[in-house]
Amino acid sequence: MKATLQRIAAACGLFAATLLAGCATAPSAAGVKPTGGSDAALIAAAQPAIAAANTDWPGAMRARDARTLAAPFAETGALITAGGKAITGRAAIESYYREAFEHSPPIIDGQIVDDGIASSGNLVYVWGHGNYTIERTPGQPSANSGYFLTVWQADEAGNWKVVRHLIF
Repeated sequence: MKATLQRIAAACGLFAATLLAGCATAPSAAGVKPTGGSDAALIAAAQPAIAAANTDWPGAMRARDARTLAAPFAETGALITAGGKAITGRAAIESYYREAFEHSPPIIDGQIVDDGIASSGNLVYVWGHGNYTIERTPGQPSANSGYFLTVWQADEAGNWKVVRHLIF
């Protein structure tokens, strides 16, 4: 059961690309002021991808859509779980989520909240927290939360992708 809860906690911090009607939405990265040393133009370029992933995450979690959860990752991106497990590569991350969903209770709702954003070189860093509710037993929801740090980088085509996602 503990491993299942760790998988769910890991899923909490991840981003997705399909929003179901009625899901909670969070402020986009556009609403977060850059922190010192930030390149405003670089952050502005990354913000649409960040905002889409944040907004779309709850629907993918509710739908147990592992493919959508992995979609924002670069082909060689890495997910580091709260337990310290590193999963490298979009396909491996998708597989990780697919497996986690097989052993986890239904996810009722959730949201991603960006607490800060900064850049360095060609990377954009976003940190914040995620909240989600699961239903362990019918009619008994359980609220959960966790913190994250996500590193975004534009690929050769100019598409912003997650290169590292750490869940605390």
